[in-house]
Order: sequence, then structure tokens, then C-alpha cells
Amino acid sequence: MQAATKSFRYQLPAKAIKGDCPECGPRHRRTLSRYVDAQTSEPLPELYGRCDRESNCGYHLSPYHKGASGLSYHDELKAMEGIGPIPKTWFRMAGNLKRKGHVPRSGVIDQLVQMEGATPEQAEKVAAFIFDKPVAQQSRTKPEQLVYCIPEEVFQQSLGFYERNQLALLLKTHLGEETATALLQRFQVGTSSRWPGACVFWYIDEQNRKRGGQIKLFGDDFHTVKYKDAQGETRSKTSWVHSALLRRYTEKQEPVPEWLSEYEEKAERSPCLFGLPQIQHAPIDQPVAIVEAPKTAILCTHCFPDFIWMAAGGKSYLNAERLAPLKGRKIVLFPDLNAYQDLVNEKGQVNKGWLTKGQELQAEGFDISVNDYLEKLATDEDRTKGLDLADFLLGSSSDNRARLTYADGEAIYGEVLEVDPYDSYPAAWDVSTTCECIPQLWFEKQMPTARIAHPRAPLAFDAAEQLQRIRWCVIPLGIDEADYNPVLVPSQNRSEYAKILGIDSDQLPLYQLSSQSTQP
Repeated sequence: MQAATKSFRYQLPAKAIKGDCPECGPRHRRTLSRYVDAQTSEPLPELYGRCDRESNCGYHLSPYHKGASGLSYHDELKAMEGIGPIPKTWFRMAGNLKRKGHVPRSGVIDQLVQMEGATPEQAEKVAAFIFDKPVAQQSRTKPEQLVYCIPEEVFQQSLGFYERNQLALLLKTHLGEETATALLQRFQVGTSSRWPGACVFWYIDEQNRKRGGQIKLFGDDFHTVKYKDAQGETRSKTSWVHSALLRRYTEKQEPVPEWLSEYEEKAERSPCLFGLPQIQHAPIDQPVAIVEAPKTAILCTHCFPDFIWMAAGGKSYLNAERLAPLKGRKIVLFPDLNAYQDLVNEKGQVNKGWLTKGQELQAEGFDISVNDYLEKLATDEDRTKGLDLADFLLGSSSDNRARLTYADGEAIYGEVLEVDPYDSYPAAWDVSTTCECIPQLWFEKQMPTARIAHPRAPLAFDAAEQLQRIRWCVIPLGIDEADYNPVLVPSQNRSEYAKILGIDSDQLPLYQLSSQSTQP
């Protein structure tokens, strides 16, 4: 039996209206999703909203929350309008009188005013709800909701290019090329030029519509790369396909396509589960496992193939609407460590964990359970970090990649290359000189003495081309070249180098040479 849905006047719209959170702003900008009056489409005062930083902040003030006065924003507004809060018992009483069939509308109004102390406006409101309800419901019939999607050609253009996709390279290193390629194709992972090495997680619904594409750049630890913005705030390299396209059109001063403007204004970014198309070819009795992050769903597909792995995309995104296509299937939730239990912030506001949400979804008819494997396995440090299933899987896997360990303890993984003598190279590379075109920042982690021959020589887009340049590019002085094993490591400073050369950073490679020695 389907649960009835109550329509509230004040709602959090599908396309959020952003503001600064009263709790964690302005240090974290525009994290508050504001409530909107559904009758006027106007946002409520910025006090009323929910912070996106659920685990770190947890601020949530609903216009229906009753304050110290015993009244909510909704109650106070009704009082200002001359109607005032109406007890639910009045509606029940009026409904009972109507069902008995011998009390007309006017009689209900009189009884509410004379016996219950209602104002004429309040009594009329109750009577209208009870006696006019069928007509009102017909007049409020909603038209079919429009669905906004990313064009198929944009989706298709992103597929492949895995040689410059950091997630793809990491999967190949950990799982092997054949397994990695199969996973990337299964989840239809794309490649983005928003940041060199970035991937695209496509959210595709049960009708194969591309509802949104999330862009992420991963570091060597499979975690999203962080950076400092102009204000010194830590940000993650996460974006959306439509945002990246808008940025590109703006930078090139080109007209924005009509579909993109409409999508930006009206579309919900990820209204479906990541990995949903898998159910089209899966047996009906194969259970579905849901995690928070798309990356985790991909890794778990390899490790636990008995499940169909999908991702909600965020802690708060687990709801009946997104899970609707899975109705009738067995579902198991695998929450992150900071998403299992309910969390209470300093103001006493509760952010529901997946354990509670799972119970609510059970009440709505879903065959769903919550796995507590991580809860039993985790340490206090793991909980503080908010680790997920992927972190445990990666932590327990063997890794035989070359590792560069610096004095500060930082470890960067790379690809060890064997150097063969190479005699055919540009004559200019033989000129031993200090290249002023390359900023010192580019070599900040390299040995202080190195022979740099040509400004473009240390750069290449793949290992094959890089092999042709190693011998004459970054061979440290004082080291026997016959015993030297150079290493390619992820390039950290493409944007700075691109500014010096006056080119687009997207034209630079995924890797740079390191002259550090390797350690096991």
C-alpha cells in the first residue's frame, strides 16, 4: 500500500536556492539550501534552510519547527494573516460531522465558532478543507513534470580517453587493465577536460536519460583532490558537466546553447541512482547494494560481484523517490562511517543516518536492510575520518607500485620506467642550460641539481613518448646514468606551468618526471 503524501506550503525545492549557512558561513559560502513558499515561489528568510555540510555542520531549521514561543514560522505567519494556528482536532471533528450526514457546512462553522472558540476565518478554513476537498484536489492536479537531460552527444563525447583519466589509471594499477576497462564501460564513466585527469560519473535513469554528470579529479589515494581557493578556503575538485560547459562558453565568449541555459535553471543534478542502468540486464532476484560514492560502487562491483552496486551520490540523497525503480528488489545499504547513525549537532538538530532512513523506507514498502560491517570493523580514528567501504578495500590490498617518499613523509605513487639508450633527439636538447621558462615550483620536490636541456623536454602525454625524453631531460648530476631509474609521478602544478608557457593547462600531461630514487 502506497503511503499518502502530504503537500507542504514550505518546501526545499529540487533546484536549490543557495545562501550562507547561519552556522558555518561565511567561512563556507553558499552551503544553505533555503526553504521556498510553494504558493509564491519566493524564498523564506535565510534563517530557514538546511546546510549541505550535514556531517560537519548539520544546521537545519524548518519553518514548521516550533521555537521557544511554541509557535513556528508557519504558525506566526498564519496569525499575522488573521487565521492563526488551527488545531488538528477541529478538522477531525468537522470530518466526523460531515460523515454523519445531518450537519451542513454552515452547521459545522457555527459549532466550531460557538463550541470550540474558533474565529470565523478559522472555521471557514476548516469547512473549506472538509467540504470542498474533492473539488480542490481536482483543481490542484499537477501537469506532468518536465525532465531535463544532458544531450546524448555530450555524453558520447565524454566516453573513453582513459589514458588521461586518473580514475581509470588508478583502477588499472590496482585491478589490471582488463578488469578496469570492463568496470569503466559497465558504469559508462566519462573523461572531462575540466581538470587534466578528471572523470565523469554519469547519472542515468531507468529510461536511459542522462540526468546529470558529476566531474571529479582523484588523487593517488582514490580521494578527491583538494585545493585552496583565492580566499584560502579548502575546496574539492568536484563539478558538474553543465557547469564546466557554461564555464567554457563564458571564457570563449560564445553564446550558450538553449538546452544548457534551461538545464542550468531548472534541472535537478542527480535525481537518480548512479549505476541504475545495470538493472535492465540483471536477474530480478539479484540483490542491490547501495553506497554513497560512485567510486565505491565501482570498486565494490569487482570485490563483491553477487550484488548490483549503485551509489546514492550523497548522504542525504537516499530517499524513496530515488529508490523507486528498485521496488520489489532486495536492497542492502552500506553507509559510510559518518552516515550510519543519526547525528545531533550542537543545536540539538538531528541529521538522520541511513539506519533510520532504512527503517523509514521499510515502512514505505521497500525490502531493505542496513549492513553494519564497517561499524563493527572501524576504529575511532576511522570514524573521525568518515571512511567508507572503498577505503577499507583499498587499505587491505597489496600495492606494488613505485612509491616516492619525501622528507616530510608524503608518499606519491608513480610508474617506474626502464631507460634505454636513445640517440635520435633534437640537437637543442644537448645544450646544458638552466631553463628559465620552467618555474622552480615545478621542480620543488626534485633534487636540487639536475640538467635541464629544453623547455618542453620534460613534458609528454604518455610513457612511450616520455621514454624518448628521459635521458636528456632530468638526469640528476652525480648519479650513474646506467643505474638511474626515473619515475613518472602525477603532475601537481600544471596551471602554474601553463601560465609561464602561455598555453592551456589541458594541453599538459598527466605526469611529470621525478629524479627521486624509488623505495619499496
